[in-house]
Amino acid sequence: MLDDEEVPNYHEDDVQEARKLVEEMDDSALISDVLDKRPSSSETIENVIIVDNIPVTDSSKLVKLTNVLLKIFSKCGKVETHHIPLDDNQKTKGFMFIVYRNGQEATNAISSCNGYKLDKNHCFAVNRLSDFEHCMSIPDKWEDPKPEPYKPQANLKSWLCDPECFDQFAIVHGKNRNTAVHSCGPNQSISVQQREFWTESHVKFSPKGSYLATCHKQGIALWGGPEFSKVGRFNHPNVTYFQFSPCERYFVTYSKTSLSPEDPQNLIIWETRSCLNKRAFSLPVLNYWPYFKWSHDGQFFATITGDNLSIYSTPSMKLLDNKKISVQNIRDFSWCPCENWIAYWQSENKNIPARVTIMDVPSCEPLSAKNLFNVSNIEIFWQNSGNYLAVKVDRTIKNKKEASENVFEIFRLREKDIPVENFEIKSKVMSLSWDPKGPRFAVIQGEQGRTDVSFFKIGEKILPIGKTLSNKKCNCIKWSPLGQYCVLAGLNNISFDGVLEFWDIGGDAPTLMNEASHFMVTNIAWDPTGRYVCSSNTYGGHSVENGYNMWNFQGSKVFEASLEGFIQFQWRPRPPCLLKENESKDIKKNMKSYTRDFEIKDKLSQSKASKELIEKRRAVYDEFMTYRRKKEKDLEVLKLQYSELRTEIVEEEYVEETVEFFMKEEVEPASKE
Repeated sequence: MLDDEEVPNYHEDDVQEARKLVEEMDDSALISDVLDKRPSSSETIENVIIVDNIPVTDSSKLVKLTNVLLKIFSKCGKVETHHIPLDDNQKTKGFMFIVYRNGQEATNAISSCNGYKLDKNHCFAVNRLSDFEHCMSIPDKWEDPKPEPYKPQANLKSWLCDPECFDQFAIVHGKNRNTAVHSCGPNQSISVQQREFWTESHVKFSPKGSYLATCHKQGIALWGGPEFSKVGRFNHPNVTYFQFSPCERYFVTYSKTSLSPEDPQNLIIWETRSCLNKRAFSLPVLNYWPYFKWSHDGQFFATITGDNLSIYSTPSMKLLDNKKISVQNIRDFSWCPCENWIAYWQSENKNIPARVTIMDVPSCEPLSAKNLFNVSNIEIFWQNSGNYLAVKVDRTIKNKKEASENVFEIFRLREKDIPVENFEIKSKVMSLSWDPKGPRFAVIQGEQGRTDVSFFKIGEKILPIGKTLSNKKCNCIKWSPLGQYCVLAGLNNISFDGVLEFWDIGGDAPTLMNEASHFMVTNIAWDPTGRYVCSSNTYGGHSVENGYNMWNFQGSKVFEASLEGFIQFQWRPRPPCLLKENESKDIKKNMKSYTRDFEIKDKLSQSKASKELIEKRRAVYDEFMTYRRKKEKDLEVLKLQYSELRTEIVEEEYVEETVEFFMKEEVEPASKE
């Protein structure tokens, strides 16, 4: 360090040379370490969005307007900075700039707030800043885009083209999560596809059977087509729960861990076909599923948030009318299976009674309501056709806190003014289940281990069907998808001995068709056509005799399979039938004319030799039909060539000839007169 009295002796040429050196050096040489950390323009511009159609106000209301806008857009991510331009009169110009931390948060803001209605006069239009630059860079001269080569997609409905009309099911078993898809034949299953490590936990078919979803650490994969090729992937690590919308257009995934500290969303709604993120939510750890309940057509989905019912519409994924519906003390709700109606119930609060309400969506107008008193709990049961709604009301008897009685309120939705009928059962009701196709329902009542089963039919009044079935070893009733037939089973209970009873409820009294057993049965599942029903014993409950048994609807065992480490069984659903009701009735009416053909096919399929013969005949038939179609095309070409060679139109002359030939001679004796 120099003293104050010492003055350095610099030559003037040295100073000039130093200045010249500094002038020649650029920033990259002087502050290269700082510039390396500078984000590129492409990175920063992706974080910026432009919000159009904000209110035009003067500077006196600017602070209030800014707070309102930031409150809306802060839900999509952390706002780093913002700017609202003003004109010469110090009024807002109707748009603003918002900068987020990353491009994903900007994407969330665009998907969530584009089209957001601030009020009746202002609807936001949200775009990325880079989109404007792209529009400005469009060349003046139009160039035709190059067509991309066609890539055939897998036929997601190919399994419906099975000539035998066999239904398919999926099973998961073993340490390697062996996953297989089988067809259910009349006496055995036929393997369609089988793979190891196809999933890491379980699988799920979509509601119409188009997709098979498998769960992995990295996310969810979708499979479809004849060979179950991969048709989609949802990149959401450590998924805990997932579900399809009823229309299959959307897919919901939930993980207990967020994607990253900067992106706390852990529930994502995807578009199934494109696998695009349509809406994301940040939720606490869930111990129940599903979080969202969908309407039958996938047009709406809803959930309960505090004392509010939040209904979202698709495809915007925004709240209905941009607001939640305030419902004090709401406890549960359920969508109608065939109409956009919601039934929800509210618990009692001081002097306010409990209440059940049926509401139309999207008008949010109540269709019917019923006040209830001394209520401890309520359960809602819709009939599949939406004609009836059963509300099971558990009432606490006065002076006996532990005792309760069960009352059912039956809403007749299709009748004028929606009358409500009261129906009481004195003993404890364990479960209620509707016949999917008729105005019948079944009730299991009594205590665990000693239960009675009653069937009822709704007409002008609610009347019992026959006598109550007493002392039944069951805790579950599974109806056939076509109605009329049901199975009584005792699930997950060793004291029931796995008893299965197959009943026909189509007559004036229940008819027992057959009684069987499946030791330690844990689940009962009907196939979509109502031909077969499967009883399974999964590894999740215990490790004794794991596997499944296949029965026909009358209770006769078709085949069985024992599988070590058996985890899951699921039928592949079918899409809704395209036939009209009168066409279905005609088929049922003429069923006897088809019976003989079906019986012949069943007999031929019972032996291996018959199967080989059928396959050989089918191969010969297919070969002949291919040859015939080829010759028909050749004939059409020859006809065209022949017509071109003929210069004049010649009328064809037809000569009618009668040919007689000897067939048979019969001699009849002359009658005696």
